[in-house]
Amino acid sequence: MKTTKLRKFLCVLSALALAALLLWSAWALLRGATPIVRIRAAAVFGAVVLLGATFESIRRTQLKEGYALLWIIPSFLILLLACFPVVLEKVYRYFGMTYASTMAAVAFAALMVAVFVICRTLSKNERNIARIAQRLALLEERLREAEKTAGKTEPPRG
Repeated sequence: MKTTKLRKFLCVLSALALAALLLWSAWALLRGATPIVRIRAAAVFGAVVLLGATFESIRRTQLKEGYALLWIIPSFLILLLACFPVVLEKVYRYFGMTYASTMAAVAFAALMVAVFVICRTLSKNERNIARIAQRLALLEERLREAEKTAGKTEPPRG
């Protein structure tokens, strides 16, 4: 048991050390870069981290594939827009926005779609839970009536 915890701790520690090394090297490379290049680098880094976290959550069965698509698709979209800025340039010039605000708008729109889908699923699940609770109440009532007719007076415990 202790070995497993130690292994997990060492994995997390090594992942943090690797991330710190990557961040430090990226910072060193981007120190003299233009603001747009730094924004693109941050977008790529954020999208890659989000993709990694999503795939790891799928692997550990903490996230269903359907919900994972809500994070994978926007991450790939942001990754592609950061790597190929020509498409994004046309969008931000058409709307008269800056590069950073266009990236933020794309990320915000993707997250709003994800929140909408999650809210729809939550509402559907709440309706299903209400139906199940009503059916359970009806079945409990039937059971009580059946016990009364069978001569039992105490409802089952459990």
